[in-house]
Amino acid sequence: MTRWRTSKPIFLACLLAVLAPCAPACADHTEHREFAIFVDGKESGSSRMVIVQKGDGTTYMSAQVDVTFKHLVVIDYKLKLETQEWWKDNRLIGLKTLSVENSKKTEVIIAADNRQLRMRVNGRESMLNPDVWASSYWKLADARFHNKQVPIVESDTGKEFTSELKYVGTEKVPIGKDLQECYRFQVTAPLGPVHLWYDKHHRLVRQEFTEQGHKTIVQLTNIRR
Repeated sequence: MTRWRTSKPIFLACLLAVLAPCAPACADHTEHREFAIFVDGKESGSSRMVIVQKGDGTTYMSAQVDVTFKHLVVIDYKLKLETQEWWKDNRLIGLKTLSVENSKKTEVIIAADNRQLRMRVNGRESMLNPDVWASSYWKLADARFHNKQVPIVESDTGKEFTSELKYVGTEKVPIGKDLQECYRFQVTAPLGPVHLWYDKHHRLVRQEFTEQGHKTIVQLTNIRR
């Protein structure tokens, strides 16, 4: 990615321009989603998400993730993550994530600047593809990327990559006590495929991937409005 230098006030002005019209206080519709996280077959954490949708096409998402499990038998792996995303007309216009992976802290900030995206990762700045999809995967990517290449940014690291978003078919997935017909997609990520299931409203209901030998499942357990 191309690097550039810019003053901190300019970058913050771009971020504030994103935050101002999208604050959750002016919500038209708010939804709470709760997920259970399983690692190697054991419940190892949870994620809570709030989505605010406005009539002007703006969507705000905030989420907290807390995961702990045994890595290499004797080592505890811990991840705490807080993230916020702002979308407008199916385009990412802002993101702010603070993650602590064991003792390593990473801050990612993305802000729209006209039709471009600027990103700062722990103070290091770069330009970002304006069509990027965030790896939180909480909302299905725009239809123009289905069965095609899609640019993706890792919400917790700021790493950018391009992968195929492949539509697999429909499957029944448990949501609470019910089975619902969902759309299954696969992302060909650099560290291995990510399997994603979305309901008829394009809400993420299940995610599966394997990282460093650990099979991880993120399962929607509850929706509140």
